[in-house]
Order: sequence, then structure tokens, then C-alpha cells
Amino acid sequence: MITSGANAMRMIIAAENASMRMSGESNLALFYLRLFRNRGIDVWLVCHARVRDELRQMFPDPVDFQKFHLVEDTGFQVLVWKVGQWFPYRIKDLIFGQWVHILTQRGMRKIIRELVRKENVQLVFEPAPITPMGLSFMYGLGTPVVIGPLCGGLEFPPAFRYMDSPFSRYAIKIGRILSNLAHRWAPGKLQAASLLVANDRTKDALPHGCRGSVYEVVESGVDLSICKPIARQQPVSGEVIRFIFWGRFVDWKGIQFLVRAFRQVAEQTNAVLELIGDGEMLDSVKTQVSELQLGDRVIFHGRLSRGDSIGVIKRCHVFVIPSLRECGGNAILEIMAMGLPVVATNWAGPANYVTPACGILVDPDSVQGFVDGLAGAMLKLAGSPELRQQMGDAGIERVKEQYFDWESKADRILEICRATLEGQPKLGL
Repeated sequence: MITSGANAMRMIIAAENASMRMSGESNLALFYLRLFRNRGIDVWLVCHARVRDELRQMFPDPVDFQKFHLVEDTGFQVLVWKVGQWFPYRIKDLIFGQWVHILTQRGMRKIIRELVRKENVQLVFEPAPITPMGLSFMYGLGTPVVIGPLCGGLEFPPAFRYMDSPFSRYAIKIGRILSNLAHRWAPGKLQAASLLVANDRTKDALPHGCRGSVYEVVESGVDLSICKPIARQQPVSGEVIRFIFWGRFVDWKGIQFLVRAFRQVAEQTNAVLELIGDGEMLDSVKTQVSELQLGDRVIFHGRLSRGDSIGVIKRCHVFVIPSLRECGGNAILEIMAMGLPVVATNWAGPANYVTPACGILVDPDSVQGFVDGLAGAMLKLAGSPELRQQMGDAGIERVKEQYFDWESKADRILEICRATLEGQPKLGL
């Protein structure tokens, strides 16, 4: 159990999911909970009951658990979620996912209003969802609200917009128009005291009418106590070069293009492609590997824990992330901290994180050009241990900048929280 001083800031972290087992932004609330407590902040957590068992395992002390307040599902939420499974993933996330989120947020708001009154809470911090257009019911709580870091406002590159069906594009367009209207109904972002955004693109995607101070802080982070530089061995003649992909098997991650590119690499080298993750495209990717006759040159690890994933990554040489709609890219920063060079798409989040010093960015100008570009980048790095070393070293230095590590990110966010309480907008953009 972690205790706090009598004069500590009293804060509620509000996030629908607080889990290390779930992917992506679900981790954020727990990262901030740990980091803020380590800095003496008195923290409550309000989230969905689906993470109850995991939280009990992570925090076995009953005194800790008294500060966790969980929202149970309603029958209507379950129905909405089931209906959403019949739709394309972007519609499922943007429309049906939003309805589930709305119902959860309404329950969270009720709990938080009571906690603010009962516990004399000074500030509510909402780190997720990270989408700038997502609705927030964190308003009228009797205390300032800080939301973010947010990241979004992103489309596919022009040459890949075909990946959204006409129906999906139309539904998304209508959804975004309606979202601006919905923010008048649920004005959490409009009334937030402070909004944290990852970049100008995200700032431009905020709903119209936000009145709070806006600060720039990237949403991704690296735990440098876990993602440590890999101890490298001297290159050996004929060594098998291992490329690694770590992420969800969904179409926008671009894994189908990576497999096509790797066929060119496999024809010219003895390289191996290792894949960590699972998802809706897993079976189709396995079929693609079989049709391209790549056999044991592609290794499927399935979904692994973070620790086990890092164990696999440590024996690899190059990280490849061909995402086509990646707002941020937490895995990129973690891999860079470990000292691997990166091959990534020259679009959005990866283009913001990867510089020519620490990786190779591939332009997504056309499908075949993208595939060829990925192959060329992999072949270049496969043939040059010196370049891999240089880029790996540069990546380690890169993650120390711009609040990329969780410790400095936590310090920056607490600085913003204190400025919010003291009314000091001078720290903003």
C-alpha cells in the first residue's frame, strides 16, 4: 500500500478501462495511478467493473482497493456491444463503442460527483479515451477537470483510403458531424479546465467551443525500468537477421503489406520475420504466409505478456511497424528505448517519433510502392550491422526527449495539474 501526506493533492483518475491485460490506452490509468502515488498524490480510481479481478490481483491490500470505484454493466450496454460486433471495426469503435462509453461515463460521473463532495477531491484527471472527439461526461463535478493527453484526427493515407468501405466513410463522416452536436449534450471537453494534446493535428480535431487551456504532451510513454537497452553481441558472418512486428492483427496496422514485403527480403537473405500479437486478421495472415511459401521464415508467437514480448524482442535486430492509421505508437518508443532501429510508415504518429537518425520511414504513396519501400528498408538494415548499431543508439537517445518516458511525462502532467489549480495558463502552448 502506498500512503500520501496530509497536504497531498487529492485527485480522481477517471478512465473506462484500467488494465495491463487489455491493449493500448487501457494501460494509461494504471501507469498514472502508480506514478502519481509514487509522487505522494492521493489518488482514487473510477473505471468499469470488467477490470475488477485484475485490479484485485494487482492491489491485494484491501485498503488500496477501497479507493477503486467500479461501474457495472447495464443490460442495455450489453445489447449495444453485441449489436456492434456485426459492423466494420471503425463503425464499431466510433459509434457503438461510443454508446457503451457514454453509458459507462454516466455511471462514473455519478460516483465521481459523490467522491468529490465526500473526499474533498481537488481535481479529476481523465487520461482515456484518447480520441479528441470522444464524449466526456466529466463536467459539473465541483472541481477542475484535466483531460488527455489526446491523440487523433487521423485518416488513412490517400492511396489507402480504399481500406474504408464507402459505407464506413459515410458513417464516420456523419458520426463526426453529430459528435460536435453531442458535445453540447455532454460538454466535458468543452468545460474542461485543461486539455492535453499530442500534436497540432489533434488540437485541430478537438470539438468546437473548448474553453480550457491547451497543452502539448505526447500520449505515448516508455517505462525505462522495463525497456532497457539490449546488450548486443558482435555480428557473426551468416547470422540470421530477425525482424519483429509487435501489435494487433488488424488491417490498419499494415501487417498484410509487411508479409508481402518480407517475401522480397526472404528471397535475398536468410532473414526471419517474428510476429507478436493476434486479432481479426490472424487467420488471413497465416493463409497469406502459406500462399507466399514463406514457411518457417515467419514465426507466429500469438499474443504475449509485455514481459514475454520483450524477451522475444531482445533477440531481434529490427522493428517493423507498417501502420497506416497510427495516431501515436507506444510500441515504437519502447522498441527505440531498447536500441533497435525502426522501419515505419511516414505518416502520423510514427513519422512524429522516428527520425532519419534512428530509423527508416517509408512513404505510403501507393500500395506497391509501399511494399517495395518496406522491403528496401529491411534489406538495407539486414545488410549493415553498423547502420543498425548507429540507429539503435540514436533511438535510445531519442526517447529521453519530449517527455517520452513515463517518469518525465508524469512530472509534466502534474505540473499542468498544479497550474490548473493555481490558474496559471502561461505553461500552455
